[in-house]
Amino acid sequence: MENNDSEQKAALGIVWAIVGVVVVSVLLLAGYFGLTSGKGGSKPATTVSAPQNANVPAVANVAAGTEQAAAGVPAAVKIFFETGKSEVPASAATDVAPIAMYLKANSAATVAVSGYHDASGNADVNAEVSKERAKAVRAVLVAAGVEESRVVLDKPQVSLGGNDADARRVEVTVHQ
Repeated sequence: MENNDSEQKAALGIVWAIVGVVVVSVLLLAGYFGLTSGKGGSKPATTVSAPQNANVPAVANVAAGTEQAAAGVPAAVKIFFETGKSEVPASAATDVAPIAMYLKANSAATVAVSGYHDASGNADVNAEVSKERAKAVRAVLVAAGVEESRVVLDKPQVSLGGNDADARRVEVTVHQ
């Protein structure tokens, strides 16, 4: 009977491994097609606790991007941050992957990174946090293989209307 228990445990381990692979695959595909790029609810994404400018998430060897170039310019990506924080969310590398692939396939294109904040509180502090968030997203793009000279940081902007999460976002937009 003990032998049967160990076989069941092994089978269960294999099933969980397969489930894990399927979940990761679905998340990667969702990020590739822009389904996790900040659309939907106002809840901010879980963030990585790594310090600024330290090991930012890297995108694993993004292909030449010929399919993306044929499909056109990728939509703008919105990356949401926690209140008062500038650490990039764990999903940021996946969210910007289509843009990185497009830039690799289109050498004339550039990308604008715009940080937003709301009008409440100290305007200077808000602008500085917004600027640090934009720098953190630029670091993710550079880690994905985009030349830093092709990433333009826009002046921090005040988010008008919307919800609290909209005021804590960075938008990444491709320019031809």
